[in-house]
Amino acid sequence: MRSTEDWSRAGGVIIALLAAGVSALVLMPRMLGLATGPEVEVITWLKRTESDGLTLRVPGVAEPLHSQVHHFARITVDVAPGGERAVAWATLDFKGRLGRTEVSSLGVERVPFVRRSREWVPENLAAPRLAAVVGVLEARRRALEAGEPEALRSLLVPGAPVDVGGGEELERVLSLSKRRYRVEAWYVRLERDDALASELWRLEGDLPSQPVDDKGQRQLSLIRREEEFFFSPGLM
Repeated sequence: MRSTEDWSRAGGVIIALLAAGVSALVLMPRMLGLATGPEVEVITWLKRTESDGLTLRVPGVAEPLHSQVHHFARITVDVAPGGERAVAWATLDFKGRLGRTEVSSLGVERVPFVRRSREWVPENLAAPRLAAVVGVLEARRRALEAGEPEALRSLLVPGAPVDVGGGEELERVLSLSKRRYRVEAWYVRLERDDALASELWRLEGDLPSQPVDDKGQRQLSLIRREEEFFFSPGLM
């Protein structure tokens, strides 16, 4: 039979092996990151969101944009000199919701990454261009519902004529009292420098002669200026 000393020695060996295993589990991702480079780490981070979920803070909007299902594909990574910053280019197929509004998008996404505590993470959002487009679409919806012409003009591409925006259709929307402008869905196509959005809308309100309850679909064009999007040529 083994003595007490033998059992103590065996137990010490087992504890040492377990500790080494735990250390390996903790250090392995970092060791693999060093071995494979930032490209693999950035791609892995984006792909992991497909199972973990994705929630985006939309500029100027209290409610977040929640993904129901999304897929990053054709990912390429450009690492900046110094190895502390990178930019991922990808095709993003996204379906989700902003409050009660359905959001579906397909197109080009540009995601800046930075290295923090030896890990690569997005500098801001995992889909900043999609968030920017949804933000300006929601800003337009709110301004239409509130009847704010100045806020609407601020959403037009800089340099656009002041009288460009929506013409008679916009005037009719703004003429309603008790106005409600709701959007059932936005279907977005994102390119590198512009975007096209198809909007399913519902307008309710009152004219002096009758109540109004209209539904329809319209196409909206947006142009990118740096990382912001503006409507062009008009708002309606």
